Amino acid sequence: MNSLKSHLHLGLTVTLGLLMLATWFLGHHALHHMMERFVDSRLEHDAEAMLMALHSNRQGQLRIRGQRLTPVYRQPLSGHYYVLINHTGERLLSRSLWDQDLDIPMLGAGETRRWHMDGPNHQHLLVYARGYQKADSTFTLAIAEDVTPIRQMLIGYEWLFGLISTTGVLLLIFVQRWVVNRGFRKLQPVYDDMQRLERGEVVALTESVPLELAPLVKKFNELLRLMDQRLSRSRNALGNLAHALKTPLALLTQQLESRELDNIAPVRNDMEVQVERIRSLMERELKRARLAGSSGAGQHFEPEQEIPFLLDVLERMYNDRNIGVALQLQAGLVLEADREDMLELLGNLLDNAFKWASSKIIIHSHEDAKGIQLVVEDDGPGCSEHKFEELTRRGVRLDEQKEGHGLGLTIAKDIASLYDAHLQLGRSEELGGFRASILFPRSH
Repeated sequence: MNSLKSHLHLGLTVTLGLLMLATWFLGHHALHHMMERFVDSRLEHDAEAMLMALHSNRQGQLRIRGQRLTPVYRQPLSGHYYVLINHTGERLLSRSLWDQDLDIPMLGAGETRRWHMDGPNHQHLLVYARGYQKADSTFTLAIAEDVTPIRQMLIGYEWLFGLISTTGVLLLIFVQRWVVNRGFRKLQPVYDDMQRLERGEVVALTESVPLELAPLVKKFNELLRLMDQRLSRSRNALGNLAHALKTPLALLTQQLESRELDNIAPVRNDMEVQVERIRSLMERELKRARLAGSSGAGQHFEPEQEIPFLLDVLERMYNDRNIGVALQLQAGLVLEADREDMLELLGNLLDNAFKWASSKIIIHSHEDAKGIQLVVEDDGPGCSEHKFEELTRRGVRLDEQKEGHGLGLTIAKDIASLYDAHLQLGRSEELGGFRASILFPRSH
């Protein structure tokens, strides 16, 4: 179980349950102990009263004056009994025993015992017995009382206590759940910000959170800012480096055109090829910097809003091609992915389409049960089916006459794989040229 809320609910429920059981157990023993002490004290008082009513007849036998006893000892099976045993073993029984006897042992002088035993009519008796010596004779006096009514009353009280305790525990559990849920609702702004952050609507989480969570949120926001700064610096540095290389490359190109190198024409030709490759790579990185330069922080991409921006940049780059572009974009479509990644991915596909198209490019975007699909088609020459797999190999080009180094489709494939997307290359059925399709599964 990984839920903190469930741990809190379970922990407090178990704690309250154990507390209730412990309270019931201790209360049960305390009440029964108090009842026995109370009854035992009453039995001692009755024993002292009987000693005061005790006398010897002419034959020396011990007798109890009945008029000094409470009436309960004369009522049959009243639950109050006494047994007197003299040194000769003679047993004097209370009239309330109704010709029944109790198993009372003979005790020595000064010896005291207390115990429970079964009495007449299935009664449960608490017995107090003590050995005495009066004149030259010793005897044992036992006083017994039926504690069944008191026990039944205690059992009824225990059931009432259990019912009240259970109701109280259930109420406490309900209150505890309300308190925990109310406490966790204070985290809802963080959950909402996480979703907005994923959609690119905010750049940091709210720091209006409970004190216990504030350090974690602050560290997370610092990490977000650090990553955004590093990403921006990396992209800016890439664009700055490409710009910085333009002047040295221009000077190097002028030097290669010098007549002094006419005598080593093969070497100059090789150098011109390498310089041209460096210039092409530099131009490509400048394009990437231009595409990502106006982007802000965020983790979402809206084709309907962003693709026109891309087309505006590319149409200025290829203003001499007079390529017509048809947009068939589904309204309100949002892809939860890094905006710069998507700009670079589509930028490579569209750059490839502008290079090869004869007069027309079509861009589709739609969502279905499988996920979100982006499609770029052109009416260029296309290529044979067995060469589609080769196109995504790094550095592979099918026509050396076109500008480029065969990295665009490879980079597009690498970016698509970061989002578990599938890049599929093929022939356009509508335009007859090249078709590139990226399917983003529903998780994105």
